[in-house]
Amino acid sequence: MNGGTATDARMKILSPSGLLSILVALGIIFIGIREFLDPTAGAVGYGVPLLDQRDGDLLAIKAVRDVVSGILVLALITLGNRKALAYAIGVLTLIPVFDGLIVLRHAAWVFTPVILIHWGTAAFMLVIVVLLRRSK
Repeated sequence: MNGGTATDARMKILSPSGLLSILVALGIIFIGIREFLDPTAGAVGYGVPLLDQRDGDLLAIKAVRDVVSGILVLALITLGNRKALAYAIGVLTLIPVFDGLIVLRHAAWVFTPVILIHWGTAAFMLVIVVLLRRSK
């Protein structure tokens, strides 16, 4: 072993990584609820506007994914296991990366500023992973 104790892997909720993790979790839960309640606004915010209002139910799939992802992060924060939270957020970072690719594909592979929301979120999440791994 490295000489550390089992408590080294425990996370303090009020640490920078804990607070940033809560911010990301609550943010994505809010986005998911908005997508569910107002699919038109959610689709525009996502970067792929609805062509037909009846397609709003398709956005409910993304809404559920977003809400559950946020709840997962909150559950892991509650457990206080820094390593598990770092791995989960690291894996969940794939969601905004691929969301950005979907937006890029929708824009015929031409840069559109809304991609920055997705990839900026991914970068922010990677910062959290680094902080969690460094025990900050």
